[in-house]
Amino acid sequence: MTTFVSRASWGARAPRNVSNNITPQNGGVTVHYVGSGNVARPDHSQCAAQVRGIQNGHMDGNGWADIAYTYLVCIHDYVFHGRGPNVRTAANGTNPGNQNWYGVCALIGDADTVPEGLVAGIKSAIADLRGVGSAANGINGHRDHLATSCPGSRLYALVQDGSLNPGGGGGPSPAPAWPGVYFRYPPVTTHSSVRTWQQQMLSRGWSIAVDGAYGPGSKEVCLAFQREKGLGVDGVVGPATWAAAWTAPLTRVEALTRQTLAASR
Repeated sequence: MTTFVSRASWGARAPRNVSNNITPQNGGVTVHYVGSGNVARPDHSQCAAQVRGIQNGHMDGNGWADIAYTYLVCIHDYVFHGRGPNVRTAANGTNPGNQNWYGVCALIGDADTVPEGLVAGIKSAIADLRGVGSAANGINGHRDHLATSCPGSRLYALVQDGSLNPGGGGGPSPAPAWPGVYFRYPPVTTHSSVRTWQQQMLSRGWSIAVDGAYGPGSKEVCLAFQREKGLGVDGVVGPATWAAAWTAPLTRVEALTRQTLAASR
């Protein structure tokens, strides 16, 4: 059974400041790892010191307000309280990523295995964030926000196949029924379903205004999304592009596209 470890219990420093500007109901939970090599601590008595070291690196080395992650999970099925629920993370690398997604870090490296205790702890952390942190059901990897190898091939495979979902199952979310309206620009298309599509694209990490109006900014996102997914590239949201917003897997190419769009605005 998973044990949650309070900040006081692992010896956390006080944060310099706290931001509650977060909308995890639009995204969910992003999974991370520590880095390259073998970093998992075989003796649980060493795990708290490892978490303290990560916090020191983030606060003193990076100049951040606190440890970047919402929770950190060791291979022994312990969940260490980082920033915690309802607090904005600094872990995901983009403004939309930190706005809409919590960050849960597995205390392993890319050369470590992923034991059952770690999987159980991550699932417990995600369940907690859904229960008390208003997290949506999305689960992705750090590499889905930007170009990085994090959370490593072994852990990312579990992200993709649904093994980290505390509710069971996995794979892409089903798309709502296509509304029967083609979103085009010009002229601007206004419809309640435009907002639904924009919100879903935002939850995937795209930089897009959720205003119910399909204008030049929405078309730019649509074109980039269609190119990345191998869809017909026409800048029109029809049945295929609508469905792909929910069913297409997040990829590193998509993450790079999101970064480019965000940097240009």
